[in-house]
Amino acid sequence: MHEMSIIESLLEAVRQEFRAYPDLRVAAVRVRAGALRLVMPEVMETCYQAATLDTPLAESRLELEAVPATARCGQCRQVFPVEADWFECPHCHAAGGELLTGQELDLVNIELDEVCCGTG
Repeated sequence: MHEMSIIESLLEAVRQEFRAYPDLRVAAVRVRAGALRLVMPEVMETCYQAATLDTPLAESRLELEAVPATARCGQCRQVFPVEADWFECPHCHAAGGELLTGQELDLVNIELDEVCCGTG
């Protein structure tokens, strides 16, 4: 399950950023994942919950944005959706092309909230 190793790397990056804001809490972690990364959103969420259990990130949520795979044909320059690593232009039937999107795995941002201070 490569999703757990992805989550562990992601959380390490979040922890590094979070250190600069000790008076805040992480509310959400936003990630863009390309279709060719073959990550399953449900598995990513389960791994995130397991990896953050009993940590300062336990109350946070993972927000995963799926990015479809697209390519530009090297012959006719048309942009078209990609279904797999091997692709063919549906317009001129040339093989391959330039992959534009679909391989992303990016930490987009970390949403922070103030820590509640109790009643007073």
